[in-house]
Amino acid sequence: MHVSSLRLSHFRNYESLEVGFHPQLNLFLGSNAQGKTNILEALYCLSTTRSFRAAVDEEMVRFGQEEGAIEGHLHREEGQETIRLELRKGKSKALIVNGKKQKKLSSLLGRMPAVVFSPDDLFLVKGGPGLRRRYLDVTILQMDQGYLAHLQQYERTLKQRNSLLRQRAPGTEGQLAVWDLPLARHGAAVMAKRKQVAEHLTDFAGEALRDLTGGAEEFEVRYEPQVAFEPKEEALSQRILDALGKARREEMARGVTVVGPHRDDLGLWVNGQPLRKFGSQGQQRTGALALKLAQLSLLSEGCHTNPLVLFDDVMAELDEKRQAFFLNRLQQGGQAFLTGTSANDFAAASKGARIFRVEAGAVKRVQEGPPCADVQ
Repeated sequence: MHVSSLRLSHFRNYESLEVGFHPQLNLFLGSNAQGKTNILEALYCLSTTRSFRAAVDEEMVRFGQEEGAIEGHLHREEGQETIRLELRKGKSKALIVNGKKQKKLSSLLGRMPAVVFSPDDLFLVKGGPGLRRRYLDVTILQMDQGYLAHLQQYERTLKQRNSLLRQRAPGTEGQLAVWDLPLARHGAAVMAKRKQVAEHLTDFAGEALRDLTGGAEEFEVRYEPQVAFEPKEEALSQRILDALGKARREEMARGVTVVGPHRDDLGLWVNGQPLRKFGSQGQQRTGALALKLAQLSLLSEGCHTNPLVLFDDVMAELDEKRQAFFLNRLQQGGQAFLTGTSANDFAAASKGARIFRVEAGAVKRVQEGPPCADVQ
C-alpha cells in the first residue's frame, strides 16, 4: 500500500495543493514555517482522523475559511482507493471513501496505518505518563477497533464520574456506585489490551535498541498499571472495583477519580535501570527512536501492511550513526515522508528519493526519484 497523491484545500497555509508521491521515499526541504510539516500532518489525519499537533480540528482550516479538506489517493494490492476528510469549523469532520460518506470516522482506522516521529516525540521518554499512554493508545487503535469502543466508553464514564465528584453534593457517594461498574468493566478491557501490546513492544524495541547500540543496551517496556494486574478481565474488573471502594474517601476529598487506567504508565528500562531517571540525553533520544521503530514493526504485523513513516524534522537531532541506522530501516519498510531544512541531513538517502522544495505554501518537485516496482 502507498499514497500516490495528496490534494489539500484550505488546509493550514495551503489554499490549494495537489502533489504526487514516490512509492518509497519522499523528501521535503525548506526553511521553517513554510508548510513541510503540514503535509505530514495531512497524511497522519488520513490515517488516524486526528492531527499529531493540533489541539482542535479548527486549527487545521486555513485562516479566514470555514471549511478545508484532505484527500488522498491510495494504491492497494486489491485496487485503488480515495479517502477524503472534510474539516468544518464548528462541526464534526466528515469522511468520504470512494465517494461514499461513512457513518463513523473510526472506519478509517487501520486502512492506512502510520507512524509519526516529530521533535516532540523526543520527550516520549522524559515527559509525563500521558505522552506514553497516548503512544500506546494510538498504536493499539490502528490495529484494534474494538479497543476504541472500550476506550471511548471508559473516557465518557470517567468524565461523568469526575463531574459528579466535583459537585460534592449530598448523596454523591451513593451515586458513584452507578458509575463504578462500567468504569471497572471498560477499564479492565483497556488495561488487558495495553498489557498485551506492551509485551510485544518489549521484543521490537529491544531488538531496535540492540541494533542501535551494537548490543550494548537491553531495552524493556513494562506496562505499569496503577491497579495490580490480573490476567483475566473479570478478576481485573473486580480489582478496580475494590480499589475504587478503598479510594472513596480520597476521591470525595479531592473531587477526582484516582483509580483506573487513566493513571497508568509505560515503564522504559535500559539495562535494568529506568531510562527516564538515569538515562543520558543521548540514551533517552535513542530510546525514543527505538520506541518509534517498535511501533512501526508492531503495526506492520498487526495491520498486515507496511505503515507510512512520517519523519518530521528530526534527522538533524540524530548523530550520523543513528541517521544511517534509521535510513537503512526505511529501505526495508514501506513508503516514507521526511522533512528537513538541509539536504545534508539526508545525504545517504537523497539519491533514492523524490525531493520537493517547500516555500510559502508552494511545493515544487526538484528531483524525480528512481523508478521502482509498486509498493503494496
